[in-house]
Amino acid sequence: MKSVTRLVAYAVLLLLIFLAAALTAQAWLHRQTQRLAAEAVAGERIQFAKAVALTSRPLEQWNEAYLRELGGVIGGTVTFRPAGSPAPLPNPRILTFDHALASDSTRVAQVSFPVPPTHHLMAAHQRVVAGLGLLALGLLALVLILALLAWRRPGTDGSALPWKTARTEMTGLAHLAKTSIAQGQELDRERLDRQRAEEDGEFKQRLLAQSLEEKIRLGRDLHDGIIQSLYAVGLTLESVRSLNNTNPAEADQRLGQCLENLNGTIRDVRAYITGLSPENLRKAGFSQALESLFAELRAGRNIVFDLRIDADATSLLTADQSAHTLQIAREAISNSLRHGRADAITVRLHQGDQAICLLVQDNGAGFDPATQSAGQGLGNMRARAEQVNGTVRVDSQPGKTGTRVVLTLPVLPSL
Repeated sequence: MKSVTRLVAYAVLLLLIFLAAALTAQAWLHRQTQRLAAEAVAGERIQFAKAVALTSRPLEQWNEAYLRELGGVIGGTVTFRPAGSPAPLPNPRILTFDHALASDSTRVAQVSFPVPPTHHLMAAHQRVVAGLGLLALGLLALVLILALLAWRRPGTDGSALPWKTARTEMTGLAHLAKTSIAQGQELDRERLDRQRAEEDGEFKQRLLAQSLEEKIRLGRDLHDGIIQSLYAVGLTLESVRSLNNTNPAEADQRLGQCLENLNGTIRDVRAYITGLSPENLRKAGFSQALESLFAELRAGRNIVFDLRIDADATSLLTADQSAHTLQIAREAISNSLRHGRADAITVRLHQGDQAICLLVQDNGAGFDPATQSAGQGLGNMRARAEQVNGTVRVDSQPGKTGTRVVLTLPVLPSL
């Protein structure tokens, strides 16, 4: 009987060790599942913020179609709910988070999206480990029952179990060992599959983030460069309509200017497609590029441009700073002509104390920069300044004459 008692004790000890390992694995998998859910919510929050920045649509224009469009971009759904209301009941198949609205404190945007495949895989792992724990408990109960029966049914000499009973127990222990080994190997394979799934998910999130950033950059470049050039061509064509009968020679000259500007716009589009810098910065200096910009935006109107560029300041600009400074100047001048109806514009570029400053000032109608929400002009100027570690300040007041745009750039050390 002592040998059988030792076997039963060893079996109980092994089962307890296996049960402890299963419970430990269950707790670890639960923590990993929570971590993956938190990472998925953080990734979707970043993608949602970038999608909102890409569209740049005011809050009052967030209709059902726009919410569906945002949901399609991030692969989920977007709804509104009152701020301070209780969160919806948790759903094991759906993850949600709230996005605060800067201009509306009475409600929040609730974003819901399906849990990632890795989350389902971790949940499957938890079920497997829980099943293994239940199996271990069942085997432990079976061993205890067999031990109780062995104590109550001793052998003929009172010291040993019958041979058949002992052989059955040994066979069960051998089967338990084989099952434990096979389940351990299966857990290893599932762990490797989970790691590969996590790596694939992270790679896809990086690709999506890069795609959104590229769309935002392309939209900013098209708005600040191509659209403004086409607007100038349109203004020139409008002036040609009035000169067609009174001054055909002047009308023909302006049509030629339109053709030249359109060819330049086509070259800029090709430069954007191939990833090159704008051609007016590659073939001409900064001052000449600004003068060409004035001629393009003038569109045959009687506008006074006062341009003063410090050559020493332009020599300190890097290639990226020159490109973004020119686009910010283009946007500021275009806004002065289109929205401010200015007929006198002053542009200054000079070097200050450890900084380079660009000034664009007009005599047009003022506005309130804090409430300006239409279009992308001011937002694009600030985004371009941030890309080169600069700042943009807009000074203007509604009902007063003149708008002042000041760009400040740091002087970078030469390599």
